[in-house]
Amino acid sequence: MPGGPGLDTASRARLAVAWATGFQLFRDLVQFGLTVALVRLLPAEVYGQFGFLTTLLGFFTLYSFREFLGHTLQVRGDAPVHYQDHFTAGAAVQAAIVLLINVAALGLRWLPDYAPVAGVLHVMSLLFVVDLPAEFRVRMLERELDWRRLRLLQAVGFSVGGVMSVALALAGAGIYALMLPMLVAPLPFVHDLLVRARWRPTWSFSWQRFHPAWAFGWTRIGTVSLVAVASVVESSWLAGVFGFALLGIFGRATGLAQLLCGRIAGLLSLSIYPVLTRLDREGDAFKRAGAMYLRSIGWVVVPLAALTALLASPIVRVIYGPAWVEAIPLVPLAVAAAAIAAIVQTAYTLLLASGRQRACLAADGWRLAGTLMALVAALPAGPLVYLASICALHAVSLGIVMTLLRHAGTLSGKAVWLALGPPVACATLGLAAARLVPGHAAVQAIVFAAVYGVTVRGLFATPFAELVRYLPQSRRLYRWLRFSPAATA
Repeated sequence: MPGGPGLDTASRARLAVAWATGFQLFRDLVQFGLTVALVRLLPAEVYGQFGFLTTLLGFFTLYSFREFLGHTLQVRGDAPVHYQDHFTAGAAVQAAIVLLINVAALGLRWLPDYAPVAGVLHVMSLLFVVDLPAEFRVRMLERELDWRRLRLLQAVGFSVGGVMSVALALAGAGIYALMLPMLVAPLPFVHDLLVRARWRPTWSFSWQRFHPAWAFGWTRIGTVSLVAVASVVESSWLAGVFGFALLGIFGRATGLAQLLCGRIAGLLSLSIYPVLTRLDREGDAFKRAGAMYLRSIGWVVVPLAALTALLASPIVRVIYGPAWVEAIPLVPLAVAAAAIAAIVQTAYTLLLASGRQRACLAADGWRLAGTLMALVAALPAGPLVYLASICALHAVSLGIVMTLLRHAGTLSGKAVWLALGPPVACATLGLAAARLVPGHAAVQAIVFAAVYGVTVRGLFATPFAELVRYLPQSRRLYRWLRFSPAATA
């Protein structure tokens, strides 16, 4: 196994986190440079169109073959995975999705507010052709726990797409500068599947073998349908109320929040989920891994969100430039919503990995209902009130998912407290100390980091030491943090 024969759960989790963290740092650095360049080359209207189109494409993606393919990670142990059946069924599903997208694009041509993006949507239907072999290779590598190859291929695709994006923006391509690179990013996986691995479809299919994946996929589609409807309704409603220009401002604030807080949870979810699904759902190892996974997200995104809210003005001015200062008041609430959503996503991943799809359906049902209520009640009052309502929505979602996990016996009350209590308390102390220090933003950042680090190490040493144990180079970190060497055993 590429992940390493004989590796225990902790070692596999360390490899997953190490490669995910390395890729995240690389991606954030590249994304930072791209953002700084592109926001100076493209107008706000283009970003509004981009936000609408990506939400629409995300809607169709949730109904694609990906949910059926996700069953390959649910297969426990060394049981055979019938990839040929998946590929044959996936080709049929993707062909239907491409047809539906082009029909939707034709419909947009009759709506004056959305007609400018209809042609782009036609072009982007090709994404679902490329997605078929690319996602197959992704799932194969995840099941093999081959994190090195998976992250390297992602890095290549992301880098080539970034270069293409800047080149198109300089050439005056407008919205295509943001959309066309999405077609390029999956190509390294296609090459790896067809050229390096020499995998070829035989177009064989057995309904008996595919039936478990079919049942799993439709259960998941029923669940993600609620998420998809909520996202599309929200994006369409925002575009209608704000217009593409103001939607672009709103999108830059929420995009910054996702860049700094939200994507960490998403990336680690993709890495840790395949490890969790290899464990006994009722065993102690699954519960320990779940508790540590939730704690790792909470202890990272909470201080990141607090620091971003504190330094919203200089961050926006440096990354986006003076033309985007209207986004500054939206950033604190946007990062708060992103941080809570990241923790919700982590808990949701544990729920899904434990095989409780019905519980996931209940959580997503609330998200749809809450989003509709926020759009009706809060959106007319403006983006700030709407973001505040989204924070409340995610907070209630967090309570629902945590309650479901506790009732299932997957997480204990102590595990939830250790994941959320210490970072919230220490981040609050760090913010209070930083606001008492007038002066440059860098000084406030240093004060916040120092107070947060000292209080976490001093007040919550034991849970901190347990978390550090799962990091790469843990023994060296133990010595640097002056923890007992015996704790690394």
